[in-house]
This record gives sequence, C-alpha cells and structure tokens, in this order.
Amino acid sequence: MDDGTLRHRLWQGFAQLQTLLGGDAAGGVVVQEQGIVASFVPAAPDSPTLNAAIVLGDEFDLELLEAMRARWEQLGVRRWGVWVDGFKFRVTDTLRLARMRVTSASPGMATELAPQSLNGRAPALPADLSTVGHVNDLAYGNPDARLERTLSPLRPGLLHAYVEELRGRPASVALALHHGQDCGISFVATAPHARRQGLASHVMQTVALEAQQAGLTSATLQATNLGEKLYVALGYRKVSDMQLWERRR
Repeated sequence: MDDGTLRHRLWQGFAQLQTLLGGDAAGGVVVQEQGIVASFVPAAPDSPTLNAAIVLGDEFDLELLEAMRARWEQLGVRRWGVWVDGFKFRVTDTLRLARMRVTSASPGMATELAPQSLNGRAPALPADLSTVGHVNDLAYGNPDARLERTLSPLRPGLLHAYVEELRGRPASVALALHHGQDCGISFVATAPHARRQGLASHVMQTVALEAQQAGLTSATLQATNLGEKLYVALGYRKVSDMQLWERRR
C-alpha cells in the first residue's frame, strides 16, 4: 500500500477522533466544511487539542480561518490550533500569513496489517474508557485526571479500548477507531511503574490482531517522539509530519 493512501487514512481517522473528542466527549460543537473539521469547546478554553481545526484539503481559505478565529474568541477560548500535514505548503503558507506558528510536530505513522503473533500469550483485555484515560494521566503526570475526564463521557461502542495489567493493576492501554479499511490507534500509554516490560507492544499487537480479524487492512497513528521507536519496531513507517499551528491571544 502506498504512502499516499496510508496518509489519507491517517488524517481521515484523526478527523473522526476529533469529532468524537471535541463533540461527544467535551460537549462542544463540531463543524465540517471546505475540507476542514473544526471543534469549538468553550469548556476547555486553554486546550488547542480540543479547540482545533484539522485541514483535510490542499488549501485553507484565509477568510474561513478568520471566521473560526472569531468564533473561538467569542466563546472565550484562549488557545486554539490548526492541524495540518507539513507538506501541504499552500495551507502552511496561509497559516503563516495569519501570523500563526508551529508549536508542535509529531510523526504520523502507518502500517499495512499482516498476520499477528502474540507468542502464545492471551490478547490484551477489553477496557473501559475511564481506565484508558486514567493510565494516560499516570503516564503523562496529569494530577487533574484531565484525560480520564475527556474520555469518560464518550458513549460505549464508539471506540475499542484495550488494557494489559501488571500484578492486577491496569498498566498499558490503547484505543482503536475502526473507520473504513483503517484502524486509527490513539491514547497508547504505559504507567511509569510498568515501563520497559513489553506491555505496550503486546497491547498494540492485540489491537492489530482484532483489526485484521474485523477485515481492516491498515493501522495508523500519531506518534510521540518517545513512542516512535516502538512503532518502527512493530512495522510502522512515517507517512506524515503532523503539525499543530497556533496563534495565541
């Protein structure tokens, strides 16, 4: 499968996840028009992750950007952002004209699904969204349980959740969004006490196994710099430079 197809699947899944997190979970409003998906979440005024536009097309109209900016500011949102593939130069040129800048960039990665081996181990267990959020908060040191609060309101069945336990405690987790022929993976995390024991690899293999059994042909994800080595070892390759652009008030 070529990188262009995998890149398209990556961004489609990313936009669908944004719709869930910015709409269903956070009680916000999601707008889809002119090749963008944007969420407006006044309950999270300092979150450019929830208050964000994802550009799916090859261009981004400056007037549309200004209209969205005005809407965020009317809602009292202090930080908002635009996600774009860094190689969409017409879009990035528009963002520069709007005096925005890149505040984070991460590799978008993908793989074609192939038969998985769990080396005789049982698959990772099904999990609830609260558990996935809790382990992510432990992994990222969030004392306010922000990710658990973000995921918990989502309706069951929208996402597939997985957990690997260590000594009876949730230790490593992931979420999967099945869309079209792709499995979009997110919220992969391992609690500090359980790292370097192969738990995340096992969870990822379980995610891929169940996706393949469901008839999907690829898996995509947004990696952290820390997680990129793990994904490369599992057969993923970089297909996109996922950039977040911001202009703060």
